[in-house]
Amino acid sequence: MKIWQLASPKNLQRAETPDLRISENTAKVKVTKALLSEADVATYMGALKVKTPLTLGRYAIGQVTEAGAESFMKKGDRVYLAGTTEDELSPDGLKVAGATADGFYRDFVLANADEAYVLPASVSDESAFLIEAVALAEKVVDEMHVSVGQHILVLGGGLYGNILCQILIYHRAVPILVDNNQERLERAKKSGIYYTFRFDETLKENVLKVTGGRLADGAVYLAFNNRIEASSVFNFLARDTYVAFCALTGKPINVNVENAMKNNVTIKGITECREYVSSAINILANKAVSISQFSFFTYPEEALPEKMQEYAELIASGTNFPEQVDIFKFIF
Repeated sequence: MKIWQLASPKNLQRAETPDLRISENTAKVKVTKALLSEADVATYMGALKVKTPLTLGRYAIGQVTEAGAESFMKKGDRVYLAGTTEDELSPDGLKVAGATADGFYRDFVLANADEAYVLPASVSDESAFLIEAVALAEKVVDEMHVSVGQHILVLGGGLYGNILCQILIYHRAVPILVDNNQERLERAKKSGIYYTFRFDETLKENVLKVTGGRLADGAVYLAFNNRIEASSVFNFLARDTYVAFCALTGKPINVNVENAMKNNVTIKGITECREYVSSAINILANKAVSISQFSFFTYPEEALPEKMQEYAELIASGTNFPEQVDIFKFIF
């Protein structure tokens, strides 16, 4: 079996490992496409510490080639491979592909019903790579007890922020998207997000106008490509509300909670969303999220080392991770 293995930081190599054999409750899945994620690039750079050698690749889809009798899958099924699953033996109870366990940049994987989700025909391969973003949004809505008509401030207008706002609208809440990147704001407008503002001295006045003078009923700070000072979120919240800080790549976020304490704000930290994957697939199957404004690019898997190094150099120079979906076809 062929894999892409990180031997040491910035040293991604092809390698061979023994073939896999299924058990009664597992299926053998041929990896067909995998995502180049910010988490994979951070691990490649050495910014996220892992034990090497390690196979990278946090997000992937594949096709079942063999299935055990109790795997709840059958040969030919197209599946989404979960990046985070439960692991009783790990300190935090989780197994993360490409971080604490081998990831999906390889020929085949073994997966059970908790590690692979059968995809309906109405969820395209491109949409499948937004499952994590939709699942995160669903967890935010749940954890913050978002209700109909609430005004939710979203700081960070990248892909995850855009998806979150669409999910808030799906749940009949009112998102207020804030960012200083005009391209992101314009993309949000085209995605059906009505209230979009720049983060400047006029923001509080704009929030008051939208909410009828009550400030926001909740807020979300997304650490993905976000240069807005995290503690500023408390300046736009009403009393007794929720704020969620989200980061899926272990990014440190420095937050001064003085204003949160004064206003009895409940703070939630969200770093994974594995229990919402099925809900996310259902939402995408019902076309409740528009992906028309996102850019998708497909490459052969041989281009992985070059693209990984290219993005590592961009991040090292202080440039944000590109806002596009880079998908690699795995045809060994």
